[in-house]
Amino acid sequence: MTDSAAKAMGSLSSLLLDYVDTTLVHDSNYDIAQGLLRNYTQLGSMSLRQMANACFVSQASFSRFCRFLGFANFAEFKEAVDGADYRLTDDYTQAFVSQLLADRQTAFQTYRSAVIDVLGGTMSPDDQEVLDEVLSALEGAGRIAFFSHHFLWHIERYFQEKMLPLGRYVELYQSHAHQEDSAAMLGEGDVAIVCSMNGSFFSHYGELTRKIYQSGATVVVLTQNHFALHLNRADYVLFCGDSNQNDVGKYAALLTIDLMVMSYIRRLRAGETEDE
Repeated sequence: MTDSAAKAMGSLSSLLLDYVDTTLVHDSNYDIAQGLLRNYTQLGSMSLRQMANACFVSQASFSRFCRFLGFANFAEFKEAVDGADYRLTDDYTQAFVSQLLADRQTAFQTYRSAVIDVLGGTMSPDDQEVLDEVLSALEGAGRIAFFSHHFLWHIERYFQEKMLPLGRYVELYQSHAHQEDSAAMLGEGDVAIVCSMNGSFFSHYGELTRKIYQSGATVVVLTQNHFALHLNRADYVLFCGDSNQNDVGKYAALLTIDLMVMSYIRRLRAGETEDE
């Protein structure tokens, strides 16, 4: 995926669901989004006219909705639709899918074991030493911005919510354009956190990556990829276990975020004790 096609950071369904779930204004845009979600699995075979009819609006109104979401036109929106088909093998190996279909109990045990293994390898003693330096950077940062894509964005939202009562507002945007704007505004004394289990963020979003690294901000990377070239440019790297096979990396990412929040609270409480 190129930067120009990354309007929803790779997730059209998340873009539509987040809009419907959070918007306070139930206007025509809301109605169109609802119509698209109700017909989501059929969108790939639908034309502009058919989508507009399914949402009970004119083709002109539907085109305006595409631009409202951040797409240049219907053609660009349709590209995102065409890339939204989901198959089990998108997240899981063919061997695991075959096992799941043949013997669910054994497949579940295989999956549980993989999750336990990846969690056990998360936040090693070496990573904890790096974490202490990351916490110092976060505490003294002017601005903190989080960058991610796909499901990991929702894990970062958890971090954003947890850090706010601790006095730290973390910038987090789902759209590609807003993430680029956020990166462009970073500077020395700020912190940029990038979360990408397999490191694909850097290859998918080259221009955004360039802006992050050229901003002068301290760059923290959360990943499982020990060999990504971009890690050489990061100031700090926290490894979230070693394997993302069968999509278990998301659990390691959540555990890493949770441990970061716990450690930040511990750091604040230790400071309060010293002040007393």
